[in-house]
Amino acid sequence: MPFNIIPREGLDLVRFDEGRAEIRARLGEHVTFRRTQAGSPVDHYLNLGLMVSFDASDKVEFIEVAEPAEISFGGVSLLGHDYRRVVSELGRNGVVGAEDDFGIEFRDECFSLFTQTPGESGSKVDGVSVFAPGYYD
Repeated sequence: MPFNIIPREGLDLVRFDEGRAEIRARLGEHVTFRRTQAGSPVDHYLNLGLMVSFDASDKVEFIEVAEPAEISFGGVSLLGHDYRRVVSELGRNGVVGAEDDFGIEFRDECFSLFTQTPGESGSKVDGVSVFAPGYYD
């Protein structure tokens, strides 16, 4: 299933102002787990390649996207493609982020790209995170 990032709002099918029950009803079969004992439950939609995290009021606050999902931003396909090419294409579209040892974060647009080897030629985008405004503040 293809997904599109909507800046500061989430994905076209999963928005930050939506509750857990709404998302479950829309996306269907999932597995729920906790990253930490005290953490909020995360819903993993295995067949869609989505993990959706919720805040204390059960509203979406963080979305992780991996294969088999397809995800794009502004017409640029992100997941599974050459990391440097994707970053370059986004840059040509005026989308500039801050790189670190794990990938690049586009704070204004509220998403990040992850790769296991960002400095190596031929690295692929392994995952995409989409986060609610203020999530990292």
